[in-house]
Amino acid sequence: MKTQGETRDPNSQIIKVGRRVFLAGLVVTATGCKNMIRRGQSPDDTIPLVQLYDENVSKTKYIGDICGIWGLDFAKVDGIGLATNLKGTGSPPRPGGQRDQLIRDLEMNENIEDAKKLVKSDNTELVVMYGMLPPGIRKGETFDLKVSVLANSDATSLESGNVLQTRMRPMRYLGRKVGVKQGHVTALAKGPIVVDAIYETRQDQKKMIEGTILGGGKALEDRPLGLAIRTDEYSMKTTTMMSRAINSRFTAISSSGRKGVAEPKTDKSIELIVPDSYRLNIGRYLAVIKNIAFSEQIADRVNRMELLDREMGEPAKAGETALRLEALGKDGIPALKRALRHNDLEVQFHAAQALAYSGEADGVDILIKCAREEPAFRWHAMTALASLDDVSTSSALADLMQVPSAETRYGAFRAMRAQSPNDPLIAGDWLAKDFFLHEIPSDVEPMVHFSKSKRQEIVLFGHEQKVSDDFMHIEKGITIRGNGNGRVSITRYSAEYGDEKTTCTTKVADLVRTLAKFGFTYSSMLKMFRNAQQSEMIDTRLVVNAIPKLGRKYSPDEMVGGLPPEKSKRYVAEPMPELFRTGEEKRVKRRVQEETVGSYTRENEEEKPSQWSKLKGWATGDSE
Repeated sequence: MKTQGETRDPNSQIIKVGRRVFLAGLVVTATGCKNMIRRGQSPDDTIPLVQLYDENVSKTKYIGDICGIWGLDFAKVDGIGLATNLKGTGSPPRPGGQRDQLIRDLEMNENIEDAKKLVKSDNTELVVMYGMLPPGIRKGETFDLKVSVLANSDATSLESGNVLQTRMRPMRYLGRKVGVKQGHVTALAKGPIVVDAIYETRQDQKKMIEGTILGGGKALEDRPLGLAIRTDEYSMKTTTMMSRAINSRFTAISSSGRKGVAEPKTDKSIELIVPDSYRLNIGRYLAVIKNIAFSEQIADRVNRMELLDREMGEPAKAGETALRLEALGKDGIPALKRALRHNDLEVQFHAAQALAYSGEADGVDILIKCAREEPAFRWHAMTALASLDDVSTSSALADLMQVPSAETRYGAFRAMRAQSPNDPLIAGDWLAKDFFLHEIPSDVEPMVHFSKSKRQEIVLFGHEQKVSDDFMHIEKGITIRGNGNGRVSITRYSAEYGDEKTTCTTKVADLVRTLAKFGFTYSSMLKMFRNAQQSEMIDTRLVVNAIPKLGRKYSPDEMVGGLPPEKSKRYVAEPMPELFRTGEEKRVKRRVQEETVGSYTRENEEEKPSQWSKLKGWATGDSE
């Protein structure tokens, strides 16, 4: 005890303060400064310092913490084929390696008698093709192909061309000494070419010798997906633990019955099967896989579920939180259902989407609202509806085909066709073995839609659509003219059959069916309807490729009467689902940062700051 008149020693005070700062530093370093960063707390909510080094710290490990994904990229395959039926717009190929390879391939076709003679015709053209095999594609499934002529070709157009069956394989240029290295055949290609100029109002000669074969590629084998452990510090025991955790959440039906989706291949690799409920959105399936906990105590799981329940109500965290609740399976459903009652649309959407992939239909009404009113959520909402095996979703998608938005109407059609291809409402006819025609009853503005991916299809929204009585279209070999009495006359000219004439009504569907019998192709149909619209000879809306667009941002302040413009600036941080994805999107945001390591594609692991750097940043004010 200090006596009267006794003075304080300033050095002892400095030592005492220094000890306190040092002890506080040890506590922060031991616990990490993460726990000291609190959001929006009131004074009553602050946590005592002693609790910052609680020994009961959660030891939950997520699969995404130590694993990357392989097989998530699009695999390019190339081929050299022959386009036939070009009506004099082709050219004989010049001598070279491509010509020699084409002739060798044609000579293997038993239906071709003289390959060398065939390629010399002006009605044929050597074309180079490539396609992008999507991740998880199964044997027998189709994909789009891009087609073009060689740089030194004399061809003027690929219009009306049809490519004979061609073998497709991966190719890689390995330098001047080695040249091009070819892989084994992984796909086949064939089908009619739709030249790029067909989709453009301005005619460009280059676009006449480039085109697409919609759904022209056919995969010959499955493309597997899987997980790869990033480091060498884990053993086969960890791989087995992760596989068990995944299989306790997901199963799939195989030829031998129902089994788990995960199968360890090595001590560092797990191969995955995609369940049917995620076939239209493989990116989401893999995101859920990465959020599965594979090492967790019961107490940690209970605490984590309580935390996720609270965080689901925060719009900024709702997307990631919904994935983790979805990864929990049945245990996460109650929290997701409670989030449906939240007053924020973004929270509602993420909860409804996760419930749909979990097999629950409680959020269907919210998904309908999002697809109808919010472009940023539209493609995900419709994909979730198509992935849910419930009778209510077919009715919901049918209702979405009755809204003014072209993107919503066609998106709902594609979703319903993926979910219920045999539903009478969307049943179509394959006309002239060239394209599909679908007629959808509609009470809103009539619309004709032409696809630009997946397959050649014409969808009529409103089956009472008609062309005008003065309708006219003339091209080489055929004349189409309205008679003025509700009927249209069609005359086809050919040296082989002479003049062939017929008539049909002015109904669009009747005209399309009749022209298909006369050999009118998908490309010719699109050209005819484009000209008719420009000449005001058809009172309907013509739309090409009305699929959801990338790069939209969600902002609740931009809602205008529940009907925002189609060209929204809103964006949702999720990749485009496989239902709408083609592999040809420009500036596509990659689902994960990837690097190729050996035979796997592993995710880059970000360098994590040390505890000391966190403390230093917090003390100096350089971090959050």
